[in-house]
Amino acid sequence: MLVSSGFMALNASDSHSRIKELRKLIQRHNRLYYQKDAPEISDPEFDNLMLELRKLEEKFPQFKTKNSPTQKVGAPLRSDFPKVTHSVPMISLDNAFEDADLVKFEERALRFLGKKDSAPNWTYLCEYKMDGLAIEIVYEKGALKIASTRGDGIVGEDITENVKVIDAIPKTLKKHLSIEVRGEIFMLNRDFEKLNHDRTEAGEALFVNPRNAAAGSLRQLDPAITAKRPLSFFAYGLGNSELRFTSQKELLEKFNSLGLPVNPDYEIAKNIDEVRRIYSTTQTMRPKLPYEVDGLVLKVNEFRTQEELGATSNHPRWALAYKFESPKAITTLKEILVQVGRTGIITPVAVLEPVFVGGVTVSSATLHNEEEIERLDARIGDEVELVRSGDVIPKIISVNKEARGSRKPTKFQMPKNCPSCGTVLVQDEELVGRRCPNIKSCPAQIEERLIHFASKNALNMEGVGPQWVSQFFKNGFVKVPSDFFSIEFDQLMTLDRMGEKLAQKLLDSIASKKKTSLERAIYALGIQHVGETLAEKLAARLGGIKDLLTITKEKLLEVDDVGETVADSILKFRDEEKTEIKKLARVLEIQKVIRVEGPWTGKNFVLTGSLSQFSRSQAQEEIKRLGGSAQSSVTKETSIVIAGEEAGSKLEKAQKLGIEIWDEKRFLSEMKRGQ
Repeated sequence: MLVSSGFMALNASDSHSRIKELRKLIQRHNRLYYQKDAPEISDPEFDNLMLELRKLEEKFPQFKTKNSPTQKVGAPLRSDFPKVTHSVPMISLDNAFEDADLVKFEERALRFLGKKDSAPNWTYLCEYKMDGLAIEIVYEKGALKIASTRGDGIVGEDITENVKVIDAIPKTLKKHLSIEVRGEIFMLNRDFEKLNHDRTEAGEALFVNPRNAAAGSLRQLDPAITAKRPLSFFAYGLGNSELRFTSQKELLEKFNSLGLPVNPDYEIAKNIDEVRRIYSTTQTMRPKLPYEVDGLVLKVNEFRTQEELGATSNHPRWALAYKFESPKAITTLKEILVQVGRTGIITPVAVLEPVFVGGVTVSSATLHNEEEIERLDARIGDEVELVRSGDVIPKIISVNKEARGSRKPTKFQMPKNCPSCGTVLVQDEELVGRRCPNIKSCPAQIEERLIHFASKNALNMEGVGPQWVSQFFKNGFVKVPSDFFSIEFDQLMTLDRMGEKLAQKLLDSIASKKKTSLERAIYALGIQHVGETLAEKLAARLGGIKDLLTITKEKLLEVDDVGETVADSILKFRDEEKTEIKKLARVLEIQKVIRVEGPWTGKNFVLTGSLSQFSRSQAQEEIKRLGGSAQSSVTKETSIVIAGEEAGSKLEKAQKLGIEIWDEKRFLSEMKRGQ
């Protein structure tokens, strides 16, 4: 999927199409970043998408909706964590990308206060924008009571038990105060490097950057795993508090006196010119810092002025995140190889002359598909500009064609046959690329599906990373997923870098995953078009994996989000993998989901229209959390219909049937009452 970073002059019709495309892209990357801790694009690339969407919505306000990503904070929450409602919303900071944005920020603040022609009578506190995970910790009478992620700004994930095992965070304060502390969980560069070194030794998948490592470590269902990870913490903000402060500087000093770690590298700026100086110095110092930062945060220092300025529904008017440019480097494109994914998609990968950028040495970068190669006009031997945007995924952003001189490098040609099995490739219009249709016996696809089966979001075989799965497959230990549960100790001991303790650890990890949920088992199968959300919906309809063998297309089409294409994909998989489905049905012990009892137990809810503070999946999770059942259509069994903006035929049907109807305000009120 290509990511645009430029703004085009579009008419209203084209703009509406682009707005819808951007919203889908942003929602997808939000889920990957916040829910999966597995970003596919960099922070600056994501910022560019948001900036383009914001500008288009400003130019064409008729297409602006409350459900747009520009009007929301964060992303849908993971369903496997309990939820916590913040007493004061944890809204995000607005971003600045150039000097003009600084000037506009200050002008807006003065205009809001009715002092358009006056000089600011405040100072700024400038601090590093840490590249980690924002959390809130509630202390009652000095004792840590509850900790949560930012989530969508209103509701976060309960990570209390995980936070309690982090040495950097005090479990009790030096004074018996009740206070809500906000700050950032992050990982020092040296700790990140050691963690990845240890994971390499254990044959586990590597984290792509410190932020990814910190988020993944914190959002473990088992606190014992979090306890083993070297996490750090800086406090920087406040929710509710029994204390009152006059300035941001005083707050940080108080945090320090209470035993809360704060970043000592903050400065007070008297005006925007001083902010510019601090920004420039920080950007120069960035490579030498012991942790990752992606910008400078400036806050109006005086709390009285902060209170006067207040906030919009999305951002405080008194603070701004001034983002850094992505680190870049020049290198040579040595070769273009192709990789085969688990669904057969062929991805070209650039092999680069190793170059140091963004704190790491980069030797390869994805080129996505043929379209991207043609757009760049990238050829073997070219001098290319590389960006490790947001210190996540290396990306080639341009080719220096002038450096070719009289040399005429050959254009890259995508292979006509699969590099793994030799099958003729087919064009996949939906995914803008080529695909190997030999799903059944292509070695590369089989290996990738086995890696997927053991991965974190599937059966979560801890320690059984891609390196080990690859060896299992190449040595013939595992040919189909059910083979994992037949691996023997003596087989493992024949592998390179394998010791007795590690072999037993891997076997124990695999054996422990015989007990799993049905949704994880379905997702682990790797059926094309079946992601985690759809796997959960299928699991709600099926009694076990074996039911895949008998379910009809008609029954599949009754499941939310299952259309003709998805139903056909599931049935095709079923027909090709009947033997394997039967084996897994015998091996796996499916754990039944325990129904939550709560104030809404026995009530059936239907959502219609757009909610301003919840995505549909978030609202459904809140309904389930309080014991209710979320349905897709209005029937006589429906108890309550929650109607958002642009509610359609479901609302009309509910009115005809005399079913109780709540608007979003009532939904929020009832939700808080039920907690």
